[in-house]
Amino acid sequence: MKLGEQRPPLVAMENLGLQVGEIEGDPIEELGRYAARLVLTSYLDAEVSEHLGAGWHERTEERRGSRNGLRKRGVSLGLGTVEVDYPKVRGTEEPFRSAILKAWQRKSATLVGSLPNLYVEGLSTRDYERALGQLWEGTGVSRSTISRANETIREGFSKWQRRRLEDEEISYLFLDGYYEGVRFGTKGKEAVLIVHGIRTNGTRVLLGIYLGEHESTDSWKLALQDLGARGLKRPWMLISDGNPGLIRAVTDTWGKKMARQRCIVHKIRNVLSRIPKAEQKRIQTELNKVFYAPTLEEALKRARDFTKQYKTVYPSAVEALLRDFTDCLSFFRMPPVHWKRIRTSNPLERALREVRRRTRVVGRFPSEISALSLVWSVMDQDARRWNGVLMDENLRAKTREGSLSLEANPIQADWIDKLMVA
Repeated sequence: MKLGEQRPPLVAMENLGLQVGEIEGDPIEELGRYAARLVLTSYLDAEVSEHLGAGWHERTEERRGSRNGLRKRGVSLGLGTVEVDYPKVRGTEEPFRSAILKAWQRKSATLVGSLPNLYVEGLSTRDYERALGQLWEGTGVSRSTISRANETIREGFSKWQRRRLEDEEISYLFLDGYYEGVRFGTKGKEAVLIVHGIRTNGTRVLLGIYLGEHESTDSWKLALQDLGARGLKRPWMLISDGNPGLIRAVTDTWGKKMARQRCIVHKIRNVLSRIPKAEQKRIQTELNKVFYAPTLEEALKRARDFTKQYKTVYPSAVEALLRDFTDCLSFFRMPPVHWKRIRTSNPLERALREVRRRTRVVGRFPSEISALSLVWSVMDQDARRWNGVLMDENLRAKTREGSLSLEANPIQADWIDKLMVA
């Protein structure tokens, strides 16, 4: 006798302990649980009939053993916990094992599979217990269950971390980092280094996530070397803040002529940190006129005027502005339609704020892999909403031309050296 060749037993509502008019709470939820119990009970009975070679009170030559009562068993589904009667048998060579309810199974795979998404959304283990306790009732949600479910995140990160990058052609490469409490039992924080880029077709891609003790030259160099070892080719332009360790790592990896755009938001922050708070709003307006000028020539003119006006009033602020100032203007050599996306590393900054919101729930991570895999899963979800840039054949040619122009003829301003404050 094969499963499906027999008619499952008829289970009336009274057999399930349900009477018309007795449903309380959410009627749809209640009926859903009773329906699930009905289906599971019927299927289990059909399974045990196949195992024994005979149905209820049926005598056949194929009969192998007999039923030996029932035991209660709770199973958690998306609509709550359902209690079913699990059959027991005796007199058989093999014990009865249900295919639909395995011996260890107490929760539906779909429900357990949703746990990693809840973790990524910012729920801690304790939050799981509070949020799902009523839904899962007696079957519980243990830390081991959460750990097993979240292993899917770590496995996904490990696979992503090893993928080949030969097919990735990057026009604009963004590098940035932030600090996270990674190792349990320590007070210090480690640098999480993040690499993403805009492809030559205009779409964005997350390329690498690494851990470094600091945002040092060695840490960044190891990250860039890993990208190269996996096949990533030299990008056309780099966008980053002014971290000296990062810049040295880029120089050591790709040479001094690498076209680079220094984030104007970081530059403005550096300048304003040297301005009295009462004056910062007014000075920021003046700085915006420099960095949001319509042309490179106009930006240089406005910067020179700003320098002359404030070099004696706020000399340290002027010095901060002029240090690596021309690197902040590299975007002017690129197509104007790209300027908004490439003159700042803000797209990555916004993603990092979302990462911090999620990791704040965790506090300190137990291990490096748990930290990096969560950062990856949050950023991977966020990356699906990232906006790229318009890139057709003409714009691609102009982007490449701008990159080569910066390498061969970097932006110069001879007056800077004369006005730099000693």
